[in-house]
Amino acid sequence: MEQETVQIKKPSLFGMIFSPGEQFERIREKPVIWFPLILLTIVMTVVSLMSAFNIDYSALPGMEMTAEDAEIAKTFGVVGAAITGFFAAPIGYLFFALIFWGITKIAKSDATYKQMLSMTIFSSFIVTIGQLLNQLIIMAIDGDPFMITTSLNSFIGETGVLGAILNSIEVFNIWYYFLLAIGLNKVAKLSKTTAIIITIVFFVLGLIIAAVSGAMEGLTQIQ
Repeated sequence: MEQETVQIKKPSLFGMIFSPGEQFERIREKPVIWFPLILLTIVMTVVSLMSAFNIDYSALPGMEMTAEDAEIAKTFGVVGAAITGFFAAPIGYLFFALIFWGITKIAKSDATYKQMLSMTIFSSFIVTIGQLLNQLIIMAIDGDPFMITTSLNSFIGETGVLGAILNSIEVFNIWYYFLLAIGLNKVAKLSKTTAIIITIVFFVLGLIIAAVSGAMEGLTQIQ
């Protein structure tokens, strides 16, 4: 008897836009790491560089600089952004995948760390595209580099704690959490209710971190 060989398709990054459920099912069967990791790391490095170039260091609150000092600060800022963008993305993926894997173990899921890492990377694709789009818009309109144009704060224009929170309520960020819930359900085989609860917890934690960052920024400006 002839045996049929079932070819399992690899998950697609761009498939996360139109068919995320299918991509997560593929990740469950065939997790992919290296290509999407390298691609998103490169894109995040570019985003970090664009962000650094968009900042006018001479106009920063509490910073009085000559034109020469501003250029020196910008050079250091660009170099620092490149290094941060190159290392922060992969380290972040590894860290959050470890957290998700630990949660799935507590929930008695059979998901592997490799599956959770692949899920984390593919889910983050949406956020990465959003950040790239925002930097392109800021460059095109010469906008505020600290204002996320696809966030709720782009309509309100708040600063400090409230501004940081409103910046976090952003189209691509919410899309990411939506994908995370699907991923936890499809890849880790958690119930929909459990996946949604975990996602909401992480969303709230993100808002708290944003609020703390906004408060710290406000204190720095006062000083």
